Amino acid sequence: MNKKNFMDMMICSLSAAIIILCFTYMEQSRGRDTLMAVCGIVFLAFLLLAVTDSLSGRQKKRGNGRGIQELLLLDEEGNEISAWHIGGKTSLLIGRDEHKENVDINLQNTEYGGMADRQHAVLNYAAGQWYIEDLGSRNGVRIQDAKDGKVYQVSREHPCRINAGDIIFIGNTRLGAK
Repeated sequence: MNKKNFMDMMICSLSAAIIILCFTYMEQSRGRDTLMAVCGIVFLAFLLLAVTDSLSGRQKKRGNGRGIQELLLLDEEGNEISAWHIGGKTSLLIGRDEHKENVDINLQNTEYGGMADRQHAVLNYAAGQWYIEDLGSRNGVRIQDAKDGKVYQVSREHPCRINAGDIIFIGNTRLGAK
């Protein structure tokens, strides 16, 4: 629970406590009814805010839409050379294809394209996240984590989750997840 949600719930609790105290200890009067009505409105308003904030927080944690929308071909300095729009797709084959018909992300004409296998890796979208899987390539697949900067080797048996800002190495070709 974040600080804003906590404050919303505290105001709800205080409003509910005032309503209970008014009902229990105040004599029947117009002032009591007015105070209880105002506290009831405040209670409902802040309860609605707390629920709305909680739901929007869950959606942010899940990611907005499909998360990563593009793969960027990067040079050695991290500058964008070209981009592939991947939003709305569920599976993409990464590799080297001279005929440009079998792979979705064709690395044939990149600087290190010769290090990419014809079918090097696959990106799959599942459970709200993108995952990459090495298809038994000669030069492997590595991920540079955007959070800690470390480079991890992707196992051939286990797909690896890709997050925005991560760098994917297909051989020596660098792809940025955006």
